[in-house]
Amino acid sequence: MANKRTIIFFWALLLVPTLIMAGVAAKLLSHEQERMNRSAFLALTQRADAIARSIHLTIEAVEENLTQSLLKIDPKNLKPILLKWEQTNPLVRNVFIFQRGNKLAYPVRGMASTLEERLFIARYEALFSGNVLFETIDSASERERPEGNLQYGSVKNKKIQSARDQLVKLSKVARQSQQADQIMADSEPNAPIYSLIQAFKPQSGWLPWFSQNRLYILIWAKPLQNGPVYGLELELMTLLSRLVVDFPVLENDMAALVLMDGNQNYIHQSGNLNLKANVKPTATVAVSRLLPHWQIGVFKDERGLGTTDGFFILSIILVAIFIVAIFTGGILITRMTLQNIKDARQKTSFVSSVSHELKTPLTSIRMYAELLLSGRVKDAVKKETYLSVIVGESERLTRLINNVLDFSKLEQGKKKYQMIHVEVDTFLYQLIETHKIRIKQQGLEIIIHVAEEDFNIKTDRDAIEQVMLNLLDNALKYAGNGQFIKFILQKEEDTILFKICDDGPGIPKSQETMIFEKFHRIDNSLTATQPGSGLGLTIARRILRDLNGDLYIEHMAENGSCFVARVNDQSKRSGQKIRIKNKDKKS
Repeated sequence: MANKRTIIFFWALLLVPTLIMAGVAAKLLSHEQERMNRSAFLALTQRADAIARSIHLTIEAVEENLTQSLLKIDPKNLKPILLKWEQTNPLVRNVFIFQRGNKLAYPVRGMASTLEERLFIARYEALFSGNVLFETIDSASERERPEGNLQYGSVKNKKIQSARDQLVKLSKVARQSQQADQIMADSEPNAPIYSLIQAFKPQSGWLPWFSQNRLYILIWAKPLQNGPVYGLELELMTLLSRLVVDFPVLENDMAALVLMDGNQNYIHQSGNLNLKANVKPTATVAVSRLLPHWQIGVFKDERGLGTTDGFFILSIILVAIFIVAIFTGGILITRMTLQNIKDARQKTSFVSSVSHELKTPLTSIRMYAELLLSGRVKDAVKKETYLSVIVGESERLTRLINNVLDFSKLEQGKKKYQMIHVEVDTFLYQLIETHKIRIKQQGLEIIIHVAEEDFNIKTDRDAIEQVMLNLLDNALKYAGNGQFIKFILQKEEDTILFKICDDGPGIPKSQETMIFEKFHRIDNSLTATQPGSGLGLTIARRILRDLNGDLYIEHMAENGSCFVARVNDQSKRSGQKIRIKNKDKKS
């Protein structure tokens, strides 16, 4: 009971901290996964912000170049130059010239214009009708502009840099050879036109214009106070086709970066996340004030970004391995403890049994020796009887001591074998003859079955004798009320089978394996009345297996048990040959 309580207490000390540690580890891993998901999402949002900044800088460069190019156009060649831009530059969709008096000089109204020109006029009717003045629109010249050369950020992708360069290059439309500047320089300082130019600051602007819920971009310029307002409409798809290269390639199937217009329509997507209709982004980043209401949407899967799944799974596996290791260690320690307790009990029982077995023959030897020494026994028959008892008890004591010594050597692996040639059949007859009196005293009939074979093999004679003696002692102890003991000797090629059988109570099937374990004895009324250490069968099997043989049980047809010793011929080497005179087979 105390041992069970100790084991229960041990498992309580082991399980409670382990489960607490497992719970804490799972909680920490969950928090760590959430933190890593937040970090990954923040990094994705920062990436979207960097893309938006890059796009904004690129568009500002386009605005700068186009407005400057418009301001540099020679007023004398205004219409031809604008038409040439429209025909040759993919950034330019439409051009216009708006003169004083709210008159649209180009494109002309009416059927003389193309369908695209009529649609263009209709889109900007509020401007071209004079309801909205160009001068009231935010001027590009008044907005802050980057000083010096524009920097587009640290761009490592040559493809992205090339697309930006092409876009900026397209915005540098064919500037004139400074003809307008030359006209101003050649004029007299007091000329009216020069005075007007000095008194008026050129104006220009980038105009985001919404028509039918769609965004259009108009760039205009007014270099002279009383001069026309002219400009161009950008081809937005050309602009966007150069801008989307700023989007990185996302290989994550759990996230996406999407460029969206003011109507939340998807213009371009980076990432393999399958986006369903009407799905709102987790976060948005405004692209640029030059493209109002346009945004970069950051989308992620509801399950997370998936970037931390590998870490979480690996952490769970490591925690599981740790817990399994603790449980396995606890199980092994428990099994070792139980085995040690069992061994301790068996050894205690063994010491008690051996002490009893040593004490019994020693007491008998001492008693009969003292009787003979006192000289009170005068009858010759009694003297012979007492001497026989002394010899028998001495042999019994010798067998017990030999078993204990052999078991110790076998446990330590120090037992040595001396191989000689032995005629096993002759040796068996001698063994039976020596112990015939013991067998007869048990009231058992001796039956011998020896095949007509050559039983001469090379083995350890003393070891085989000890095996046979242990099997014989086992049969004599536990045959109970049996009628016979049978000795069988057979041969199979180079192997000899020695069987010793009886018709006693037999061995239960549940005990057939356990009886060969050290110190083990079957717990029944028969074994309780018989002295023994539980080592005989263990030693016999260990010796035979050392000699490449074995010991096992065969079931009898009715009652009883039959132990089979398989003895192998070790080699054909020459050696000392022991021959024992043949005895009569009848007993």
